[in-house]
Amino acid sequence: MRILVTGATGFIGSSLVAAWHKNGHDVVACVHRTSNLRLPCGTQVVAVDYMRDLTAEAWLPRLAGVEVVINAVGILRESARATFAELHHLAPRALFQACEQSGVRRVIQISALGADKGAVSRYHHTKRAADNYLRASTLDWTVVQPSVVFGPRGASTLLFLRLASLPVIPLVGRGEQRLQPIHIDDLVVLVLKLIEHGRAIKQTLVAVGPEAVSMRSMLEVYRKSLGLGKAFMIPVPLALIRLAARVGDVLKNGALSSETLHMLLVGNTGPVAETQKILGHPPRALRDFIPTEEADSQRLRAVWSWLRPMLLASVALVWIVAGVVSWTFARDQGLALLAALGLPPGFAIGAFIAACCVNVALGVATLLTPGRVLWRVQLAVVVFYTLALSWVTPTLWTDPFGALVKNLPLAAVLLGLMAAPAKA
Repeated sequence: MRILVTGATGFIGSSLVAAWHKNGHDVVACVHRTSNLRLPCGTQVVAVDYMRDLTAEAWLPRLAGVEVVINAVGILRESARATFAELHHLAPRALFQACEQSGVRRVIQISALGADKGAVSRYHHTKRAADNYLRASTLDWTVVQPSVVFGPRGASTLLFLRLASLPVIPLVGRGEQRLQPIHIDDLVVLVLKLIEHGRAIKQTLVAVGPEAVSMRSMLEVYRKSLGLGKAFMIPVPLALIRLAARVGDVLKNGALSSETLHMLLVGNTGPVAETQKILGHPPRALRDFIPTEEADSQRLRAVWSWLRPMLLASVALVWIVAGVVSWTFARDQGLALLAALGLPPGFAIGAFIAACCVNVALGVATLLTPGRVLWRVQLAVVVFYTLALSWVTPTLWTDPFGALVKNLPLAAVLLGLMAAPAKA
């Protein structure tokens, strides 16, 4: 069977592509960027611009020989290069029109739980618009509406595991928001059975896990699965969360935005009976999402996702404060140390100014362009400062405030950053 999958490099799309490939199907993977792809060998890759390919004519050539179409395109945050209207509604509508014109009958639409009459967020509104267009078509459609999907590559999964791994876990209000997560493996099997066995044609299918839980309970289960002890949870007033979401809207970065907050507050649950019927067994329970053999790697990934930003901020603060404090409060001491190295007064002043500027620049670069080259430069500067100060004033090693000893943990952090992955 030849299957076209849109959003093929996304979390759900890539999981579907891998499953079809494993089951011996031919896959046409529609992707926005064709560089650095991690798709199974032999997968046919087709470049797509979801912001521009908004007509049936743009999609017709890609449907040659295709028997099934799965639309798995989705974004949680808009940008200038990706908007809800185009990616969730207009591009899928053009694809569905092309399916009708080309004779492709079977279409699976990966929508979202909450994309119904009560939808308020633009995310859900645009998903629902595409769902409704497909429902009105002559195609053999199935609209799949999953709840929160758990899987190693999922952005929401990393967010929730990050929260669960924190020493102090902030809750949205009292953490009573209701969720019903489904594991990615169950979602993939469900879609596979929809196609291979012709199930749920012209139906909307809610895809959920076996249990609806509060966000607080979900985080407790995840934390236990990660092998961590009981955490201290603190309720955060909703007004502060809304303010943080608005900041996220402006910065256009991170998982928290007004859209995602709204979706969390309205809840994300549904009946599990149809999911269980198609799977032929109950979906995986929340407590079994993280196998014991994966707990260590998942815990390291979750902890690193919040520890790395903390380390970057700390390293940046060390450099910036060192530069500013040296110039404003310790200028005489700095010039005296340079004089002790044998530098002429005029040259010493220039060297001191340069050193202060270098410190501040390294701190700013840590925030803006962190990377291995920067860590090597910083490590070289730390070694140089340490050797120079040890030569001029070796008593700094016994300073009660650890004037030189503090360079050792800084060097260790820089070595760790060099060895660690850039992202979680």
